[in-house]
Amino acid sequence: KNRATLRGLRKRLFDRCSGPVLILAVHLCGTLALRAVDLFNEHERVRFIALKPCCLPSMVHSNRGEHFYIGNHSFAATDVCSPGKFRSGGVWDGPPRADLVPRYERWTAHLLQGIEVGVAGGAKTIQFSRVQVRGGFQNLFIFAERGPYLTTPLWARLHASPGQETEDAK
Repeated sequence: KNRATLRGLRKRLFDRCSGPVLILAVHLCGTLALRAVDLFNEHERVRFIALKPCCLPSMVHSNRGEHFYIGNHSFAATDVCSPGKFRSGGVWDGPPRADLVPRYERWTAHLLQGIEVGVAGGAKTIQFSRVQVRGGFQNLFIFAERGPYLTTPLWARLHASPGQETEDAK
C-alpha cells in the first residue's frame, strides 16, 4: 500500500516489460484501490486497468481530516470513509450495509475521476454488474484504457451494456 512498494514495482516489473501492461485489481479493500489508480497513472506502459473496489476506507482517515489525492483529483476522506468491518466468521460489525451504498458510489466515482488516460486520449467508465447478492453492495467496476489505440470491441460492449453508470471520458 505504500509509495516505496510502488517504486519497487517500477524497478522490478514496469522497467523490465517490453510491452503493454494490464492491471487487474479485484476486491481491493480501502486505500489499496488508490494505489492501483496510482500504478495506472504513473506508468506509461500500463495501458489498461480493470478495478473492482471493495471495502470503503476506514474512519481513521476521516478522523485525521485527510484528503486523498490521485492524479489531478482530490477529495476529503469524510466523503467516503465508513465505520464497520467484518469480524471473525464473516460477521459484519457496523452500520447496515445498505446504508453504505451512497458512500461506495462516491468512492467509485472519485477513483474514476483520479484516473488519467493521457494526452493521446483514452476511455474510462464505471460499469454495474451484480456479483454480490446477500447484503453486498460493491457491484461497480472501473475500466480505463490509454489511447491512442483502444480495444474497440471491449468499449463497444461496455457502451451497449445496460449496466453503464457513467459516461466515457476522452
